[in-house]
Amino acid sequence: MNITEKSDVYSYGVVLLEILSGRSAVEPQAGGGLHIVEWVKKKMGSFEPAASVLDSKLQGLPDQMIQEMLQTLGIAMFCVNSSPVERPTMKEVVALLMEVKSPPEEWGKTSQPLIKGSSNQS
Repeated sequence: MNITEKSDVYSYGVVLLEILSGRSAVEPQAGGGLHIVEWVKKKMGSFEPAASVLDSKLQGLPDQMIQEMLQTLGIAMFCVNSSPVERPTMKEVVALLMEVKSPPEEWGKTSQPLIKGSSNQS
């Protein structure tokens, strides 16, 4: 396998999916041992909402932030397209990510904590 910009874009997409979902690239005990790309494709191909792919610790975030994460999820899926020719360049990825970003004053407010703490905090 040759290392190309398109393979780097794929790897970047995998990293984005890991960040958004809170999962490792391969988790044998969860998701039937599917690679994260296949797991996300399976989830998005079902009748579950796209937000079900996001890390459950992110529940309670303002809607604007959830929408930004879902837009980023779309960019990540663009990056992991099975056809390298259809993947964006890194320059295009950066431009797409810059379009997603909004200033904090547009995020809205929530009465819920931004990130749910785990029950076994010390």
